[in-house]
Formats: sequence, C-alpha cells, structure tokens
Amino acid sequence: MKLLTKTLIIASTVASLSVTSLSAIAAISVTDTNTAAFNFGGTIEAMCKVKSNGSANASALVIDETNTSQDIGSLEVWCNTGSNATTKYASLNNGFLVDGANKVAYTLDVGSFANNVDLSSEYTASATEAGTDKTGTSKAHTLKVTPLSTGLDMAGNYSDTITVTVSYN
Repeated sequence: MKLLTKTLIIASTVASLSVTSLSAIAAISVTDTNTAAFNFGGTIEAMCKVKSNGSANASALVIDETNTSQDIGSLEVWCNTGSNATTKYASLNNGFLVDGANKVAYTLDVGSFANNVDLSSEYTASATEAGTDKTGTSKAHTLKVTPLSTGLDMAGNYSDTITVTVSYN
C-alpha cells in the first residue's frame, strides 16, 4: 500500500508540473487577434551535375595519317539554376595521346559549341547547355577527338584522360 501511495504522489506531482509549464507558455492577451501567421522558408543551393557515357570505340581509336574525328562518348549536363553551365576540360597529358615517351597530339570537339580545342591547357566553355528540370533530365553533348598523326608515329598503345568539371553560371 505504501508503494502505491508513493507512486500516485509522484505521478500527481509530474502531471501538475506539466500542466503548469504548458499554461505559462500559452497565454493570450487582449491585444491578440483572430489571425496568426507563420513565416518560414529555406534555401536550395545552386548546383550542377555532370555524367559521362563512354563510347565503345573510345579504347580503339584509329591513329593514322587520316586524322579522322572519332566519338569518345557523351557528356550529360544538368543544373538547377535554369541557365547554362560552365564546363572545364583538362587533359591528363596536356592534349597528347601518350605511350611512354611517345606522344601524338589531338584536338577535342564538344557538341556543336567547341571545335578543334587544344587541350595543352585547361579549356573553359561558359555557355554549355544544361538540362534544368526536376526529373534530372540532362542535355547531352558528344565528345570527339581527332588524333593529329603524321602516319609515321611509333607503334604503341596511346591514351589520355580528359576530366570535365561543371559549375553553374
């Protein structure tokens, strides 16, 4: 019986404290009206996304005196800003296909907006068309390279890596 009495006293005290603290917070005055407004908001940071889709032929380029433009894949660009994006293109080998000490220069074409780009230094395109819808539908741009071979280059397996970075305008 003593245990039951102590439990009831503790529960009664806790309930009394809870009601007291709630009633102190909720106080209406005569100057209050029949309307309440809550102003709230948040921020969605501006961002862009990029995705590469490699071509099946990218690892089997024809490097000869024909200097043929060849598809290496497509670049997909999306931004949530509603405007075009800035894309930057950097070659790991400064615009050369490399096999050891042997090099063959090449140029890059990006979609219809950049042709014969020399990647001896980073290239920036400030008006790259980007998808902007809420489903993430992007705009695709074909990437092509043109090896600039004399036809007398050393035999070997030549390669390079192009890194594309996207940002919003």
